[in-house]
Amino acid sequence: MDWMLEGLLQGTQFQTLYNRKIETLREEYHLRKIDIDILYFLYKSGEHNTSKDICSLNLFNKGHISQSVDRMVKQQLIHTIQDEEDRRCVHLVLTEKAVGIIGKATELRNQMYNMILKGVTEEERQVLLQVSRKVNQNIRDALRNS
Repeated sequence: MDWMLEGLLQGTQFQTLYNRKIETLREEYHLRKIDIDILYFLYKSGEHNTSKDICSLNLFNKGHISQSVDRMVKQQLIHTIQDEEDRRCVHLVLTEKAVGIIGKATELRNQMYNMILKGVTEEERQVLLQVSRKVNQNIRDALRNS
């Protein structure tokens, strides 16, 4: 496999750039990377807003998610609501305070995507998106079958 493609799939350079872009946000609000990622996930996820939903991404382990949620509840960035049908299920809900942080995080992400996709045509972006979805599905299938 081409080493550049392998590097892209591993996401190392992307993560390095992302970490640099969010550093000021982390410092300003005393957050960790996982906190920002979870806030962003909750913002985008709609009704899929439980710790189990976050864990299903396979990006963080249960312990890290639990610590982050506890930290953000204390910071009043999220609050929890027990599910009416299944009392074991707890939904994580963003507060107004979190929405401002997410707005800044979204702006940073947009800046980053504009940087890394500079010179890539709309047609090439669509091809990249289609290929990425297929590769992502293949990885999920391989994980499920291993």
